[in-house]
Amino acid sequence: MDVSSDEKLIVQGDAGPSRLRLRRGLENGGSTQMMQIGLRNLVRTIGVLPVVAAITTTIGGAQMVKWDQSKQIAIIKSGALELRVETANGINPSSLKNLKTGEVYADKAYIWPGGKAPRLIGEPEVKAKSIRLSGTINDLQVTLTYESAGANAIIEKVTITNPGTKTVDTSGFKCGFVKQLDNQKFEVCPVPYRRETDGQMRVFTLDHIAKTPSGYGGWAEPWVETKTWGAEGWVWSSGDRSLLISKYNSNSMEWSLIEPVNDGVRFGGAGLWKHGSPERAKQLKPGDSYTFGETRFEVIEGDWQKAYYAYRKYTEKKGCRIPMTYNPPVQWNELYDNEFYFRVCDAFNVYFAPDGPRFYSDLNKKSMEFANQYYSLDIIKGEAAKAKELGCEALYLDPGWDVGGPELHVWDEVRLGKMDSFVKMLHDDYHLGKVSLWCSLAGMPPTIGDPTGSPYAARVMDEKGQPAELLVCIPSPGFMSRKVDRLTELCKNGAGFLMFDSNQYTGPCYSKLHGHSVPSTREEHANALIQLAQNVRSKYPSTYIEMHDPVTGPCNIHYTPTYYGYDRKNSFTELWGHEFMWGPMDDLLSRRAVSLYYFNLAYSIPLYLHVNLKSDNENAVMFWWFASTCRHLGVGGKSSGAVWEAQKKAMAEYKALKRFYTRGVFYGLDEMVHVHTLPDLGQACINVFNLEDKPVKRTVRFSLAEIGLGSKRVKLEGVEGRQVEDVVEFEVEVPARGHQLVVLKG
Repeated sequence: MDVSSDEKLIVQGDAGPSRLRLRRGLENGGSTQMMQIGLRNLVRTIGVLPVVAAITTTIGGAQMVKWDQSKQIAIIKSGALELRVETANGINPSSLKNLKTGEVYADKAYIWPGGKAPRLIGEPEVKAKSIRLSGTINDLQVTLTYESAGANAIIEKVTITNPGTKTVDTSGFKCGFVKQLDNQKFEVCPVPYRRETDGQMRVFTLDHIAKTPSGYGGWAEPWVETKTWGAEGWVWSSGDRSLLISKYNSNSMEWSLIEPVNDGVRFGGAGLWKHGSPERAKQLKPGDSYTFGETRFEVIEGDWQKAYYAYRKYTEKKGCRIPMTYNPPVQWNELYDNEFYFRVCDAFNVYFAPDGPRFYSDLNKKSMEFANQYYSLDIIKGEAAKAKELGCEALYLDPGWDVGGPELHVWDEVRLGKMDSFVKMLHDDYHLGKVSLWCSLAGMPPTIGDPTGSPYAARVMDEKGQPAELLVCIPSPGFMSRKVDRLTELCKNGAGFLMFDSNQYTGPCYSKLHGHSVPSTREEHANALIQLAQNVRSKYPSTYIEMHDPVTGPCNIHYTPTYYGYDRKNSFTELWGHEFMWGPMDDLLSRRAVSLYYFNLAYSIPLYLHVNLKSDNENAVMFWWFASTCRHLGVGGKSSGAVWEAQKKAMAEYKALKRFYTRGVFYGLDEMVHVHTLPDLGQACINVFNLEDKPVKRTVRFSLAEIGLGSKRVKLEGVEGRQVEDVVEFEVEVPARGHQLVVLKG
């Protein structure tokens, strides 16, 4: 800590001997070193330093926080990143810049509701690595906290409080830094989908964002156009330098926003988006507070990809890590070769009334007729035989394993025998593990659902108090109690994997007996689904639970923040691979499924997907793509001839290297070159793809540091290569729409 010789430090409160030694040292002209030691002891003792003149805190020789009372300016530094907050005319974080390069990220007055900055209350609270400033604006008290968080990173937190006696509408609250549109150009992309699930690249300029509307959608909901752009994070790149802006909120659905304002854009800070989320910030009762999710600004020495890796590291520290015991079974899905589901879907369409979907009781009867014909024990044994032949480790049962409608979640003993005996038969006769089950939860059209799977009291209620004929309210106690009982019974009898499908938002519900808001909200719906997973896994922690997006369910619209709920104890174990299950080869060639590559650069959270192998080719390119981008792999649909033989060979190779794909660190040399590294082994496997319709010869060159390995001599298996110091290079010929596997060993 640096204290200039002409400044006097006044500390309130009793700091004991450390305070006394510090005062004597200052009075007697003690050495700078001794004064620094004294002040560090003082900080440890009392934590917060209210000051009268100016104070600068230093850690490890790097200046962190400086508050100059006379100038009413706070400066927060972290490596190359500097934030300047002016307070003379209200709290105004007006400057955010890179000291090393001179790049300016924020250069105008901070945006506040009404255009007027909050008036500072008292003195800022200054700690060793942070500063806290509070002020009043309209009917609210606002608190800003800035923390120096490691090298080149600053964290911002925003809290709003209602100190009054009346409820305050805060749905329009927003604040943030401002970057004016000038000659300083940044390449901007969202995290984690630089390439969206529609196959389109999402790389923009700030000028484009300021002038082009964005929007969002939901399950069977109209597209909402908005001038605000949102993502889980943003990367602003300029050559080989980047600014990573990350938003993380464990308790509410929230996004990092960019919004046009005058001749600039607002970013960072806080604000509501997507149907008014975070929902808990819409209004504050007297005395209530709400703290928005933290925003982390980090200067990255590198391009957007290095920023993606930094984001992944950040979320891993938040708890979004692969569990040490994660080893999901490769699953065979009977759906693709079984007529049952498709027959029922055709019949179900008949039951749609002209004025909207309705549930008919005889649909269950019709379903059971199809089940007896197309979902018998012998047919399922035939699917288990295919799973064994290919080398799968578990059998996944899609719709048809239960009695009646799929929302009942009751094993059909009449057709399939007792469940525990069925699981034992799979193990003894086909060398398969626990059975994996599809679970329809909400049953919202057009997925197949039976609302009688939940108590009548769990039905969605409209504004007039009338129950829905088809929809169930997932946050309702009746739904939760029934599903916990039935899903845990399945786990007890041998279910090792549950897919939470058809889980899209079924509200709004206006019941006053369900314990949710009136009307119910999307966030309550999502939290109930997460709670259901927690209730099941608290009793059966080894069960894998895949969660479709808790708001949009079975589609490729990712509504909920990716990380939302994953870091909670006993939560779901993996997410859905965006419905690339029906036409996986077309999804791959159209580049829609290439979005999964970017997902893996930004997150370690596992994805699960099953794909139809019948659309693959003799190079097994589709098999390998989804094996490389989905940590939990599912397949189905028996191919024929050379394609099936190629897939059997690929499965054998995959299983020998399975730990690389399920637990390895994912690196990308480009969209078509994926690396899976096990640092503890000092090894990696490399997948080289070619989606073009003609063969290509590629030279792949990388440093070992790029793939998470230290400098050492390595050996390549599958190709001839060379190494100069820590740089490895090899050439590989990849057939048209093909793949080559390379293994790197230390």
